Amino acid sequence: MTEWRECKLGDVIVLNYGKALPEKKRVFGNIPVYSSAGLTGYHNESLVNGRGIIIGRKGTIGSVHFSYKPFWCIDTAYYITDNEEYNLKYIYYLLQTLGLNELNEDSAVPGLNRNTAYQQDISFPPLPEQKAIAEVLSSLDDKIDLLTRQNKTLEDIAQAYFRKWFIEDASDEWEIKKLRDFGEIICGKTPPTTNKKFFNGNIPFIKIPDMHNNVYIFDTADTLSEMGAKYQENKFIPPMSICVSCIATVGLVSMNVFLSQTNQQINSLIPKHDKYRYYLFLFLRSYRDELLALGSGGTMTLNINKTLFGDIECYCPDDEILFRFNNVVNPLFGKIYNNCKQIRILSKLRNTLLPKLISGEIRVKM
Repeated sequence: MTEWRECKLGDVIVLNYGKALPEKKRVFGNIPVYSSAGLTGYHNESLVNGRGIIIGRKGTIGSVHFSYKPFWCIDTAYYITDNEEYNLKYIYYLLQTLGLNELNEDSAVPGLNRNTAYQQDISFPPLPEQKAIAEVLSSLDDKIDLLTRQNKTLEDIAQAYFRKWFIEDASDEWEIKKLRDFGEIICGKTPPTTNKKFFNGNIPFIKIPDMHNNVYIFDTADTLSEMGAKYQENKFIPPMSICVSCIATVGLVSMNVFLSQTNQQINSLIPKHDKYRYYLFLFLRSYRDELLALGSGGTMTLNINKTLFGDIECYCPDDEILFRFNNVVNPLFGKIYNNCKQIRILSKLRNTLLPKLISGEIRVKM
């Protein structure tokens, strides 16, 4: 790798300590406030008067975030500022390849020691190649971000249609039914974890983290083997079932793309007819506050069991209205689905290219 130099991370960057800013002392403004977990609020004053990188120091160690505008970094994180010696966006991508999240040196609260981070070996290209590498990766990130924001807009439009049709213009003549009247409800289950042959197969095993910010679930962190899934064959849910988180983190609503199973924290509704699907999906998304109240039940952990979930009541509009509504929102969900497929492809490409570009295995033509 001609012109690349072998050095330590500390030879290139400075990790600056953030400054405490308790919530009660924040004055609401347009300055983002970052912690080790990422964006955590807003303030009217910046600690850093330019763009920068935020790295988790305590708690979520090694997490890497980028701010394009002045920001405040609190004391659970480090920050890095612009410097003429390097391309800041390249440093952002470099840090993601160093495994900083594995450098914990505190048994109580996870912590990233600055000197330990500085000792990490890196191969560092000249500035023009840094810029070129950053541009390649940024172009992918920008496209992913654009599609993600477009999906959020499409979801908001679909939800606005739902509110107009079924809340603002609701008819007293519509029948009220329970969720179980609209289809079959399946509460998930985890096969015995002592049998390793039950896991790491081709069948998606949906858990709550897989649902965050996802209308459609394409990928899951865990999978079941055919043996593991057959062990609890009555827990299969067909594609496009409506999955709702009902224990601990209550109120997430997603649809699975492939034949799947879920764990016990999720109740899934399998609609009897396609005409119900988007109506029920949007109803459950709009019902989050009620789900939280229903799940409280006087216990420390929120919990909506299968019976409580099935007892939830909602309007059952006539078929003509549901078909008309489907005709309106189906193109919106179709676009969201296609965008999600593109995001998935672009993310895999980005994650494949990232370590190869940063290591110099793949070079960018200048």
